[in-house]
Amino acid sequence: MTTTMLDTGTTRTPSTDALRLVVDAVLLSAATDDDTDRYSGHLPAGRALLSLATLARRAAAALGTEPGVTLTTAPGIVVQRELAAAARLLDEAAEAAHGESWEIADLLVRAERVQAQLR
Repeated sequence: MTTTMLDTGTTRTPSTDALRLVVDAVLLSAATDDDTDRYSGHLPAGRALLSLATLARRAAAALGTEPGVTLTTAPGIVVQRELAAAARLLDEAAEAAHGESWEIADLLVRAERVQAQLR
């Protein structure tokens, strides 16, 4: 899995970076878990990852990037890959953005709730 390393010398607002950190932390945790079946789209942990991927795609859209298609269910490894793809999309959108939508703060709160569910 690929994780995102944030550049500390950016001009983005904190909500975007905080959201990226939440997505990155969950992605890293899922990538190091040997039980990929746990993240199957029909199980709670898999639904949480898919929800987080959807939030990341919505944030990318709020930053002006085409969000792409979201998954609703899939095997565990595919769900993990979906979260990785959404993380990359958010990273690219954040790098290209010239500001931040008000929606990012709301999406951050939702992402933090999803992260808490996974603990």
